[in-house]
Amino acid sequence: MPKLIINRLIYTVETENEKYGADVPFHPGLNIIYGPNSVGKTSIVTGIIYGLGSEKGLGIFKSDQNPFKPEFYKSIEGKTVTKSYLILEISNGIKEYSIFRYIKGGNTDIVAVKEAKAKDFNKSNDHKRYIVNGEGVFSEKGFQKFLFDFLELNIVELPTYDQKFSKLYFENILPLFFVEQRAGWSQIQARQVTRYNIRDIKKVVFEYIMGLDKFNLHLIEIKKKQLDAEIKKLSDELEKKEENLSIIANANKIDGILIVNSSPIGKTSIYDYIKYLHNKYNTETKTINSITSQNKSYEDSNSKLRENLKRLDYELRTLNNRIEKISSEIDGYQNYLERIQKNKYKNKQLKKIQELSIELNITTCPVCENPLNRNLEDECHLCHSDTRKKISSPEENLSFLEDEENTFKKVIAQRNLDLKKLDELRNRQKDKILLYEKQLDQQTQTYAGKEFAILREKILEVDSIFKEFERYKRITERWENLNPTREELNKLNKQLERIKEKINKYTQTSNDYKILKSIKDNIHTNLKALGIFKSNQNLINDIKIDENDNYSPYLDNYDIYNISSSSDNIRIILSYYLSLLQTSLEFKTNTKIKFPNILILDEPKQQNLDNDSLINCVEEMEKIPSNEAQIILTTYSELKSDRDKLEKYINYEMKNKTDYLLKKVDTK
Repeated sequence: MPKLIINRLIYTVETENEKYGADVPFHPGLNIIYGPNSVGKTSIVTGIIYGLGSEKGLGIFKSDQNPFKPEFYKSIEGKTVTKSYLILEISNGIKEYSIFRYIKGGNTDIVAVKEAKAKDFNKSNDHKRYIVNGEGVFSEKGFQKFLFDFLELNIVELPTYDQKFSKLYFENILPLFFVEQRAGWSQIQARQVTRYNIRDIKKVVFEYIMGLDKFNLHLIEIKKKQLDAEIKKLSDELEKKEENLSIIANANKIDGILIVNSSPIGKTSIYDYIKYLHNKYNTETKTINSITSQNKSYEDSNSKLRENLKRLDYELRTLNNRIEKISSEIDGYQNYLERIQKNKYKNKQLKKIQELSIELNITTCPVCENPLNRNLEDECHLCHSDTRKKISSPEENLSFLEDEENTFKKVIAQRNLDLKKLDELRNRQKDKILLYEKQLDQQTQTYAGKEFAILREKILEVDSIFKEFERYKRITERWENLNPTREELNKLNKQLERIKEKINKYTQTSNDYKILKSIKDNIHTNLKALGIFKSNQNLINDIKIDENDNYSPYLDNYDIYNISSSSDNIRIILSYYLSLLQTSLEFKTNTKIKFPNILILDEPKQQNLDNDSLINCVEEMEKIPSNEAQIILTTYSELKSDRDKLEKYINYEMKNKTDYLLKKVDTK
């Protein structure tokens, strides 16, 4: 069973003449970091998260941003900081590792890891270096891979909103056991990292970490996406090759067979047309062999050639007009397609604004500044539009526009195909004109006898038939060479259908039911202990946990966060996170659960939680076996009576407003 235990955090900050530092020990069970505001409690939590390479969980996304206070990297007591770093000692219950990472004065994108105690880290150089940020974080030299291996977590890829795949990162798992001080208490998984664009990330990471079988459905969906991509690639290749052959043959594919539109016999399959050419060639060859005399004069032969040239020239002009018309038609479709794509972009932006309003808890429209949490009869939530007219949602618009886009793409593709066929036909027409012109010229210069002229014309005609026969025969061979690709596509499509059937038939497993029921029951128990909904205790029993709200607590008939006080909201969040740990321990023999059995809760009292509720929460934490889990809680109370109740769990204390975390270190 995966487990993360924080053993020790050591800070070192150096100036030109002084050294400052802090040494914070931890132990299994409940660890309370105690002290007034602004002395460094949160800096201890920041160090833990930074040491785990997960500063994105603190809201830090740029390499030049620093999650620490200035005394760690800029100046301390008026002296410029030249170098600073931390050493974080962690354990998984079997092995202990120490992680060294620079804050200033070294490469912050690299960590050094050593299987040793934190205090023994600098005694030798037998450490390994891992990449924290940038390319390769999941490679053999990547810190993400080290953490996943350390906690026995599977590295998985999940589908993204842009039809790609992204690995699940440690900072995605972090928000289920770490609550950051500032934004973290606003909602569950408030600091979830969405920049990887993973679909339904809050829902998926919960299923992953709590060992729900439902997570396997996402893996099946990944397989479906991979098959879709493979099928599309093969289909595009096949379609391109078939299209090229159909252009060359001036044919259309119907039921997998090329249908040739030939002037002598009309529309027929390419195989029947080849038979026709073969029979005609044999017949004409016999005719040539039997020719003994000719009745037409040399002048008649010349006249016939000229008439043919006139006819071919007229047909060529007609083809040019048709090609010009289709080209103009395609340009019109392309212009309309560009407008569709612009509208899609606008609707996607509007959709992002709507999602942003939910994700960041925006209460007013950024355009018209109207409240978003109240239905206005005549106005839109985001753009102040007149709602008396039926206005489609961005999702509806996007769906319509995508249908329109697909339709016009198909029309354009078909017209391009028609254009290519006409172009091929035009080239062949030009070749015929050139052939007749050469023939006329040669006949005029070379032959004067009627027999020779007619015989030569017949020979050229038979030769043309034979070339046509050979050409279509080669086309059929190339067409049949595509059969292995067609068979592979058929095989992949059958696999895809089986996967779709499996997805459609999915039902909740008993494992998922038991885990979710345990979480819900624990939330109910915790909330009652914390005294929430005092005027209506029945509401607690109505609280649900399922995938409908990213596995967060909710009520069917009420907004759970708007019917309670701000301190009640903190109680709900505390109860939720505590319930995840409680459920993980309850199902400790369930190898599917990957919860690391640790909670890091940074100063819930800063969010209006009263002292009594905090004491009640600690009493619930006391019930958790200290040898099976770890809880790190930062807090403070001005009342000595509160401190007395918490004293046995205080593992590090800053006693007053000037008792800062970083203290001078005697270097003598």
